[in-house]
Amino acid sequence: MEKSNGEAALDSIKRPAQTAFVPELAGFVRAMARECGYSDNTIKELGLATEEAAGNIIRFACSEEEGEIEISCSVHDNGALYITITDTGVPFNMLLAGTFPETDDFFVPGEKPSTKVMKRAARNIEYKRNSDRNILIFTVSHDPGGIRR
Repeated sequence: MEKSNGEAALDSIKRPAQTAFVPELAGFVRAMARECGYSDNTIKELGLATEEAAGNIIRFACSEEEGEIEISCSVHDNGALYITITDTGVPFNMLLAGTFPETDDFFVPGEKPSTKVMKRAARNIEYKRNSDRNILIFTVSHDPGGIRR
């Protein structure tokens, strides 16, 4: 894995927004975190966070149309891992669900998206909407339990 000028793209994966591809997307993130030297526990948590994010995207952003999910990873010179999850679904900020009581009106009871695993795995999560894409960015600080490269 190379780093240059602060940040370098490691790799990316693009798959249809379908449940059958969730394990492959999570496996990609786990492999990238392993390559970066993160601890086994962090690798597991990031895989679960990716599964949670992809599941939310499939259920809420891409439920009525065929969409795609793309995940890319990059590493900053300070050791932080950036995981960018992009989808082609309808505008959907899963980070707001459950934050404000007003958002509960938009979901069927028991059908709200969960973000608990994501928030446990990545302390800094950001959502953006760029033209026709939702962008979710996990910033994962250097893992003191892992090996710094």
